[in-house]
Amino acid sequence: MRQVGQGTANEVELLDLREELERKEEKYELEKGRKKDTAQDKLRRLEENKKILLLGDAEADEKESQLKKVASKYDDADDGADSEDSSDSDSDSDDEDEEAELMRELEKIKQEREEERLRKEEEERKAAEQQSREEILQGNPLTQQAAGSAKMKRRWNDDVVFKNQSRNEPEVKKRFINDTIRNDFHRRFLSKYIA
Repeated sequence: MRQVGQGTANEVELLDLREELERKEEKYELEKGRKKDTAQDKLRRLEENKKILLLGDAEADEKESQLKKVASKYDDADDGADSEDSSDSDSDSDDEDEEAELMRELEKIKQEREEERLRKEEEERKAAEQQSREEILQGNPLTQQAAGSAKMKRRWNDDVVFKNQSRNEPEVKKRFINDTIRNDFHRRFLSKYIA
């Protein structure tokens, strides 16, 4: 049983962990002397990170080159002659154009990945179906044997060692005698070694 101050269930319910984490982050930022990020900066960084994760490394390089092309296309030499208001509106429209271009590319990439995933699932399904069909065919012993392979099973005593052994020896009826001197084994022994 936990005591008061050891993180009981009631104490944990009363804590606002998110608020505590934010306070500690602010304290850390102030100690390091960094400026506090605004919510817009955080959202912008999150969007950039999300795009990088979605695109991957190779696609990120390709996307960067496309962005440079788009930026150079919209880079006008006479922007310096215009007033600040018009340059701000131009940069806003450029940003919107770039964002729209990025969103189209993102949708295209998502669609390509979805098609690839569906294609792989279809291939896996076909492979599993083919494998199950082969297992079914191999499971039937009648389809496994060739036409001329119908043989009788050999018995254990069909070996050459056991053939015709009983034909050579005359069949002697065995008799049981409860006397060790008069039984058949003793008589054969005596006749073999003493006679």
